[in-house]
Amino acid sequence: MFIHILKMHIIFTLVLSFLLQTGDILAGPVIDQVGRTLVVPDNPQRVVSLAPSITEIVYDLGQEKRLVGATQFSTYPDGAKKLPRVGSYVRLDLEKIIALKPDLCLSSRDGNPKHIVERIEEMGIPVYVIDPQDLNQTMETILLLGKVLQAKQSAIKLVDNMRERITRVEFLVATIRERPRVFFQIDAEPLVSAGDNTFIQELIELAGGLNTTSGEKSYPLFIWEDILILQPEIVI
Repeated sequence: MFIHILKMHIIFTLVLSFLLQTGDILAGPVIDQVGRTLVVPDNPQRVVSLAPSITEIVYDLGQEKRLVGATQFSTYPDGAKKLPRVGSYVRLDLEKIIALKPDLCLSSRDGNPKHIVERIEEMGIPVYVIDPQDLNQTMETILLLGKVLQAKQSAIKLVDNMRERITRVEFLVATIRERPRVFFQIDAEPLVSAGDNTFIQELIELAGGLNTTSGEKSYPLFIWEDILILQPEIVI
């Protein structure tokens, strides 16, 4: 009986060790940034990023070794250009995502089609969704992804650095009286800018500018003649 128990213990230890190395041990339930409860691998090894912003965060956390796929415009940093593509973040290619055999997908609520995210989950692949709406929530996103990717200390260091830079900018802006009029162009066809309740307006104001397209619509449309009327001093 003792020998049998000992053999079982050795087998269990070997299996546990293998699973830890391959990242297949599941962590406890986690809550993503849109309030969904899901179970993710404790040590994900094959991660697919479904938005360029997420890809950049993963690199900033020093966890690019986990990435096996990214979206079309994930071109920064340079290393991201070599990753297999899974469509654009608004037109995800489900077949390519599944073919990469990810153990975790990182998704953005802003842009990623909900029905594709649901199909990925139906295939047994957990999808962790982020939804930052401002600077504070962006820093929260970094901390959450750091926890999911076992890079908690790197995330804390990155967020601390961001907060220091924000404080420094606020100090400099406080000494400036004139605020330049800014037009931020998101896309050309159609011509889209940013209004109220966007992180872009928050950044413009934080940097000491006045957003010429401030208004109720978060992402208003314009024609080129409108730009002449707005008379921006800076166009981004």
